[in-house]
Amino acid sequence: MISSTAASILDSADIRPPALSDTVSEFWRATRECQQLLCSHSRLRRLPRGDGHTVMTLPGYGGDDGSMAAIRYWLKKWNYRPEPWLLGRNIPADRISQMEHMHEFQEAMLGRIQQRVDALYEENGGSPITLIGWSLGGIYANAMAQREPEKVRAIISLGTPYGDPRGTAAWAILKRLHRSTTPDHEQDTGHWVKLNSGPRSVPTYVIYSPCDGIVSPAIAKLSGDNIVNIPVQSSHLAFAWNPAVLNKVSDILTSLHPTTATNC
Repeated sequence: MISSTAASILDSADIRPPALSDTVSEFWRATRECQQLLCSHSRLRRLPRGDGHTVMTLPGYGGDDGSMAAIRYWLKKWNYRPEPWLLGRNIPADRISQMEHMHEFQEAMLGRIQQRVDALYEENGGSPITLIGWSLGGIYANAMAQREPEKVRAIISLGTPYGDPRGTAAWAILKRLHRSTTPDHEQDTGHWVKLNSGPRSVPTYVIYSPCDGIVSPAIAKLSGDNIVNIPVQSSHLAFAWNPAVLNKVSDILTSLHPTTATNC
């Protein structure tokens, strides 16, 4: 059983982006991992059955519900009740030229996510739900667990940049796409890190990849009680489709109800 105390960001001072070799190999590694999923059905079908509780998925930046369809497919096969977030594509309508704009977007999305969590909680007769968030989706899941712990059973994050966002390969790309002219040293990255730390009572499972080509492993982990960091070899782009990641997700969910789990 995991006890609860304050959490802190691991290696917050290390803001180097991922190794260039991992970044440039992202696409072909993701393609290979998706192909591996096609060959893993028989093994995944043999994983333990769940207890039927609700699990909601939250996509990464730019993603929509379709990006996490594979996880929901297998959640249903494992006897859970998978739910999409139903909020469209996870991307702001306006240009993000500085971190303050990103904070505003996050808060707006969290308000909508909270409504969705509240609705599912009521549908379940007051039973808490599990949240699985990919990348930015993990930021939302973590925030919801801290804001409404009584409604969240556990969270699982996949390749989530909890630390300084300058430790991602996406930082420079997004600055160019949004035509940001704000120097890095003037960006309010401290608010981002603060949002992701703090005391928590909800079990938090952090799946990260040592070879993630988008989010540096140094900023993809948390420290503190109520937190388990789990390394898995995966590209960032295929986190929600990698059979090794799906296997870990099943292990985590099974651990939440060890006395009721049976094989499919």
